[in-house]
Amino acid sequence: MKNYIFVSIVLLLISGCSQSTSKESKRFMGIIGDVTVSKIEVIDGRTGQRHSITKTEKIEQFYQLLNEREYKEMKNHEDLKGYIYCAVLYSGKKDFNITFLGDEIDINGTYYALNNPILEEDIFKVLE
Repeated sequence: MKNYIFVSIVLLLISGCSQSTSKESKRFMGIIGDVTVSKIEVIDGRTGQRHSITKTEKIEQFYQLLNEREYKEMKNHEDLKGYIYCAVLYSGKKDFNITFLGDEIDINGTYYALNNPILEEDIFKVLE
């Protein structure tokens, strides 16, 4: 009986620790994994104007913009309507829909708090 209680306590501690790791900060590449993106389409939510990024240099700049921040998953976040910019990353296997919300970001329906907001100016610089 003592062994059963001990094993139960250990399992409870292990499951508690594994749940807390999901709240740790991640980098962008840690969220989407090791994928090769061939095209990024950025849409201006105010005008509907679409910008396609296909040059490797520009795709890398966009990745750098996203990967230089830390992402912390937000639980129970209400879906928002409207956006200033959104982007679709085309990888061939899985596409990623990203909505920029200042100091928050929505990646394929999961909301993350950012340690450093992504501003309109930051996105616009990559689109130039």
